[in-house]
Amino acid sequence: MTTTVTTPAAGVPSAEQEARPGIGQVLRQFAGRQYLLGVLVVACVAVGFARPSFWGSGNLSNVLFQASFVGLAACGMTLLIAAGLLDLSVGGVIAVASIAVATVLPHTTIGTALLLALAIGAVLGLVNGLLVTYVKIAPFIATLGTLYLFLGAAFIWTSGKVVPITSSKYRSFTTGTVGLLPVPFLVFVVLAVGTYFVLQRTYFGRTLRAFGSNERAAVLAGLPVNRAKVLVFVVAGVCFALAGVFMAGRLSSAEGNMATGFEMDVIAAVVVGGTALRGGRGTAFGTVVGALLFAVLNNALNLLGVASYWQYVLTGAVLVAAIALGARRSSAAEVRGAG
Repeated sequence: MTTTVTTPAAGVPSAEQEARPGIGQVLRQFAGRQYLLGVLVVACVAVGFARPSFWGSGNLSNVLFQASFVGLAACGMTLLIAAGLLDLSVGGVIAVASIAVATVLPHTTIGTALLLALAIGAVLGLVNGLLVTYVKIAPFIATLGTLYLFLGAAFIWTSGKVVPITSSKYRSFTTGTVGLLPVPFLVFVVLAVGTYFVLQRTYFGRTLRAFGSNERAAVLAGLPVNRAKVLVFVVAGVCFALAGVFMAGRLSSAEGNMATGFEMDVIAAVVVGGTALRGGRGTAFGTVVGALLFAVLNNALNLLGVASYWQYVLTGAVLVAAIALGARRSSAAEVRGAG
């Protein structure tokens, strides 16, 4: 018995070739997913044209510093939101961790102070995780309550006073540069890469995205949902504390209200970057772009002499527009899939 092998006629693409996307299609898909990167480039060019001082090394360094503080916390928030969770206690965690660093620095090494701050972030994140997972309090309510709890603890600790950071080595470490890039920004980039691998390449990340999409289905599939919930809050707390470490160094001090309202900037950067607010999808690259975009826009308002309270208007407008656009894109995808 003989078998015949059919080959495609000349000029006719094989099924494998048809399935393989071309370079143009790949670029269009990337542009569709990462349109915010184009917005960032256009914003930089426009601001630089209106105010050439935008391209000064000092100003660009300031933009990267501001993006770093938001971005470090936003990496943890990306994991949470991808899992369909939320944490509003960012400002409280930053305050407590920063005050701890400022308090112990005169008596210990920089490394020990940093480890203490990260440990505090992990413990406070654990508190949030236990409240949400086992006490069954909604994340919004639980973390709103712990926000005030942590802030109250910070004010009691300091008696409402500012705690100065007197260590010049600590300030040099947290505000130093490697080449032209600030140290906090390099740490932010490394953390964002780590966030990507956790979300996309690990069992833990797949579990987060699974119960972010459908928690009941994830539980029925046997995934360790409760353990993953607690752990992601712990990881997020460490990220928030890390942001506080660098913020305190930049400010050369720590106090209870040093990050009041900061959680809104963090959530805005994550959602505008493309992480689905309803869970199931997260993008670390989008978080980086979102943090940079808000830093550029806020810096532009300062350079243009616009009153600082307009920054709140701009942040809210961009956030609402991003959510609306994301909803339209999701609806369009569902319609195409139904066909």
